[in-house]
Amino acid sequence: MNRTPELKFGILVRKPEVRMAEDLKPVLMEPDLLKENFPAYFMYRDLYESEEDRKKIVDNSLRYDVTVIPPAKVGREYIKTYGHYHPKVNEVSYTEVYEVIEGRAIYLLQKREGGDNRIVDVLAVLAEKGDKVVIPPDYGHVTINPSDEVLKMANWVCRDFSSIYEPYRKLRGGCYYYTDEGWVKNENYDVPEIRIVKPVIPDWLCISKKENMYSLVNDIDVLKFLVDPTCVEYEVFEEI
Repeated sequence: MNRTPELKFGILVRKPEVRMAEDLKPVLMEPDLLKENFPAYFMYRDLYESEEDRKKIVDNSLRYDVTVIPPAKVGREYIKTYGHYHPKVNEVSYTEVYEVIEGRAIYLLQKREGGDNRIVDVLAVLAEKGDKVVIPPDYGHVTINPSDEVLKMANWVCRDFSSIYEPYRKLRGGCYYYTDEGWVKNENYDVPEIRIVKPVIPDWLCISKKENMYSLVNDIDVLKFLVDPTCVEYEVFEEI
């Protein structure tokens, strides 16, 4: 894949921010096995199809992004995003919603309590094309491409905050790593067993698996939970 592939989106032609594999070394299971730097993933931020959409998105304090993660491994570990938490608003953290456009994804969610290294809940959300994955408040998350295909995903998020990366850097990534031999615990954490789940699209999101999530720009009040995460109930996963 080209190091800086452009994305055509409505009236835009957007160049990506590129996260290189070297940038991920602080969160990799086997950083010493990274022998060659390469583009780990491409982030196309703040997308809109028209000026009318742009105004509506900004006026509602939202942002629509697309991320592309080519297949790769470092040592035994499948390629992933850096991982981050969201800051708090109204006593809980901001949330986020993802859609798998192409390929497959694992969203590794972890909820901390009493310290960055003490995790009280950890979920591996197995998602495929068309799935909508709501990140509940107070969960940090990492996205993993567990396949030999390109993963392309989109997300809606509140534009009024900056993600918190430091806990992931400090503890060398999320509380589990996903490898070609399965899940491996990160020994820097006190962590329960991982729960394997699939995403459930809540009724209040008002969208089906077949519909493109960008279309919510036409019903943008549905996304108010991204600005006020206390306004809905988060029954968004089902045990496998």
